[in-house]
Amino acid sequence: MKVVFYGKEINNQWLLPDRGDVSYETLPEDRILPGDTDLLITAGGDGTFLEALQIVKDSGIPIVGVNFGRLGFLTGCSPEFIGQLFDLVERKEYYKTIHTVLAIEQEEIRSKIYPYALNEICIQRYSSAMIEVDVKIDGKHVSTYRGDGIIVATPTGSTAYSLSVGGPIVFPESGVLILSPIAPHNLNVRPLVFKDDARLEIEVKSRSPKAQLHLDNRSVDIDLPYSFVVKKAPFTITSLSFAGNDFITTLREKLMLGFDKRNGGEDHA
Repeated sequence: MKVVFYGKEINNQWLLPDRGDVSYETLPEDRILPGDTDLLITAGGDGTFLEALQIVKDSGIPIVGVNFGRLGFLTGCSPEFIGQLFDLVERKEYYKTIHTVLAIEQEEIRSKIYPYALNEICIQRYSSAMIEVDVKIDGKHVSTYRGDGIIVATPTGSTAYSLSVGGPIVFPESGVLILSPIAPHNLNVRPLVFKDDARLEIEVKSRSPKAQLHLDNRSVDIDLPYSFVVKKAPFTITSLSFAGNDFITTLREKLMLGFDKRNGGEDHA
């Protein structure tokens, strides 16, 4: 098994001498994975894990996130776990999660930013002027969202920005996408959940000449009016987690799902 490490928090002590069945190295400066890589380990926070999308791309190489950040929702392993991680992988004692990836179809944007996202694609106002975002799903007009913008999130991104604006928590492999408005001008506008094979046509207008387009933790300014399509990418990302950092445990421990101080912190009597 060949393991490649990526991230600012890499500890050289992790790069153990080759033990015959496992070899280790850090990601080269060109950020191109060696062709014989079996596993990518990110050392940092959730942002570092999101950056791994541009590294593994459509290779199918699985990712394990080691958490040095604050919340660490995507990076469930602690640094102390490194010592046993490789044995668990070799014994296949892990949970495998397949993550949906979003793609933007717009030729101009591809020259400015990597057009794929693991968490969400977000369109936001650039100035104090609100923006109008017209959305069609599979050719049918859904709504014109007036406000600060919209978020199109994957199930993976349902616990990120989308959640903070009132979107639902969705299990990772649910086969859906989420459309969440940001500070909508109309109070009868609510998040929507729809099948992930849908095609979203998005048109953005505003009194402001610009808006911002975000793909995970990457951003680009766009000139308005602007139109683009969002759809599921033709590839997925695979992550590995281990006993104690599965999705439900992470919800309960890191998002404190069901926490109730009336019951000593438990969610049941």
